[in-house]
Amino acid sequence: MKKQSVLIPESWGLVVSAFAAAYGVGLLALLALPYLISAIMNDLGLDAAQAGMLMSAEFVVTMVASLAIAPVIGRAPRRTLALAGALLVIAANVISAEVGDLYVLVAVRCLAGIGAGICLSCGNASIAGARDPDRAAGQMNVLFVALMAVVMIVYANVMGSDGLKGLYLAIAATNALMLGLIVFMPQRSAAVAESSGHQASAGNGRTLLTPTAMLMMAAMFLFSMRDTMGWAFVEQVGVRVGYSGEELGQLFSMQSLLGLIGPVLASLFGRRFGISLPVILGIVASGAVGMGYVLGEHSRLMYTISVMMISTTYFYALAYLTGLAASLDREGRIAAASGSFLTLGIAVGPTFSGVLAEQGGFPMVGWGIGLAVVATLVAVAVPLAVSRRRGCTLQVAAATL
Repeated sequence: MKKQSVLIPESWGLVVSAFAAAYGVGLLALLALPYLISAIMNDLGLDAAQAGMLMSAEFVVTMVASLAIAPVIGRAPRRTLALAGALLVIAANVISAEVGDLYVLVAVRCLAGIGAGICLSCGNASIAGARDPDRAAGQMNVLFVALMAVVMIVYANVMGSDGLKGLYLAIAATNALMLGLIVFMPQRSAAVAESSGHQASAGNGRTLLTPTAMLMMAAMFLFSMRDTMGWAFVEQVGVRVGYSGEELGQLFSMQSLLGLIGPVLASLFGRRFGISLPVILGIVASGAVGMGYVLGEHSRLMYTISVMMISTTYFYALAYLTGLAASLDREGRIAAASGSFLTLGIAVGPTFSGVLAEQGGFPMVGWGIGLAVVATLVAVAVPLAVSRRRGCTLQVAAATL
């Protein structure tokens, strides 16, 4: 019974609303990215570079909007902001379905990025209000992987039948479903509710400028960049090892389902083994998997095994990194800002790996991934030390009561 209880959220409203805002709205475009790129190229007659720039612009705006709201997220009415952001994204997606001009579409997608950034910030900050942020983040990622398994199939069918217009409408419909879950989001964090206005507002402008906060944001950026560096070439490597397009689709669908294992493990274990070991294990394991499928162009077995572990290791690591960021600031400002840098990594990774591939092929990309893993471990060292120290302080304080 005890093992089953850890899979049940301490607050269903907190977990499902954070998931709906951060992932069901904030990062939904990431799940649809492969289909959006193809549909934009087919329906608007753009090349791959132009389609990629359009999506990068949306992700960059998402990052900027999320980061802009992060310093005040501790005092902001999160539910109201998340609902407003979701409505903006829905409206932008509906309008995008009817737009045929590239420049107008860029402007509309930037509006979608603003709404998505607001939702991403509110959702990530809400997790900081949980008693066990690591476990809550793991439960939130379980829902994200489940959503991914569904929409990857649905969006593929919609794109095949209705093209870009149908795809944007399908994304808008998914966002609309998330509105019913966002209403359960706490309006403000428990930390703010329990403190005086002066205490809660003190340090709002300084929290994100501390070395701990900046290194946490850097770790999130490097982790995300490393992931998308490999993901950008996973299909091309698969073709080289002999997989057909249909076989790759089946392989990717299967690995997304296996991705449930990662956040489930994070939910089960929480901080039973501390925080440092799970974070380091997650960063190293996800990095090794990325190097495995990028360097697997001459080994179908290595490529297949690595691909099957992509989502499992990524979401395991992401759950603990999100929980770590949340534990550093109970008002959620660091978690919100870290989520914005996660989005920046998504936008930068493919471009960086493309430059490396031109210089030295997939082996050079593999070396780049390896260096990014090392840099992530270096960046996360200080946040881990601060989290461990605060955990020890809380245990001593509890023992004296």
